Amino acid sequence: MALVCSGGSVWAQTLDKLPLAELEVAAEAGQAEAQFALGMRYHRGDGASEDYAAAARWFALAAAQGHPGASNQLARYRFEGLGGDKDVEEALRLFESAAASGDPHHVYDLARALEVVGDDMGRVAQLYQQATDAGLDDAAVSLGVLYQEGRGVAQDYLRALELYEGPAAQGNGRALNNLGLLYVRGTGVPQDYARAAEYFSAAVELGLPTAMTNLGVLYENGYGVELDEERAKALYRAGGRQIEPDAEQQSALIYDARLKPLDLSEQVLKDVQSRASGGDPVAMFQLGWVLLQSPDASFQNQFQAAALFRGAAEAGYAPAMANLGSLYFQGKGVPQDFVLAQMWILRAAAGGAEEAKNMSDGYIKQMTAAQINEAQARAKVIP
Repeated sequence: MALVCSGGSVWAQTLDKLPLAELEVAAEAGQAEAQFALGMRYHRGDGASEDYAAAARWFALAAAQGHPGASNQLARYRFEGLGGDKDVEEALRLFESAAASGDPHHVYDLARALEVVGDDMGRVAQLYQQATDAGLDDAAVSLGVLYQEGRGVAQDYLRALELYEGPAAQGNGRALNNLGLLYVRGTGVPQDYARAAEYFSAAVELGLPTAMTNLGVLYENGYGVELDEERAKALYRAGGRQIEPDAEQQSALIYDARLKPLDLSEQVLKDVQSRASGGDPVAMFQLGWVLLQSPDASFQNQFQAAALFRGAAEAGYAPAMANLGSLYFQGKGVPQDFVLAQMWILRAAAGGAEEAKNMSDGYIKQMTAAQINEAQARAKVIP
């Protein structure tokens, strides 16, 4: 999903602040900027339910009018198969159209797509150079990688070093990590593990998973740092969390901030149980919450909590939808099912549970485009 991210012109951002109904009127009147802004609303789930298929329709309308941002965003969708069928050929055509505007971000996206496809690495290098000349640090780093590896250009470690140094000084994590690799290997610079550790550490501070693993290797072997196997293990785990959700994410549930903290006295719990048995969705939510408060909650507790959250969710209670989605992601009390998990998370966000919007962050990278599309389609169908 690397190519799918946000963007837009200043005017589109201004339109994006309009109430959804007013924005829809402008979009339906054929204003390309409004169509693009409305597409971004659906893309981000901002004021509307996250819906890539709806976003793609509006991007397509704006792209047909020559809107570069819409062409670029639609290209990202087509390249990954989000919001519709995957179509790399159409994606590349759209990337080309967007890049023709000269926007360095669009030029960069075209280069990245061509690099993934493996087409004409010489042109890929030229496009990265064009975006680099326009001041885009990420493009400079990508161009540096080509020089480091000798793809599309003659291998030149000193040129790679030069391309990394500027972005690294600006706090670019990839540039810092790649500088560290040059010093570890002694390519283009004298081998210097201590200096490599400094660069990796700076990238780790920025949250770069690859740098966490690289720094972990140094600590595991005592290269440039004091040998520290526990520190190495911690870094390996931290880097891995960018792929596999960590324990904190896996246990994350939300509690309705509108409710007072639940008094766990015997009398209060009896009252909650009684109201839950009567079908009160708030009580069902609270009882499910109580059942899962133990870090090692039994399967029976997980099963009962999932059933309670489902009952409250089907009654339209958004916090219960969010927690049910979390259980589906984790496979706790229910079979693990990313589609159902994301469906409930999206419904929760649409129902006003703001905390739900970030609940799938640790899992979404593991979902395929088809799973994301199906979850969004199901989220719109309220049983």
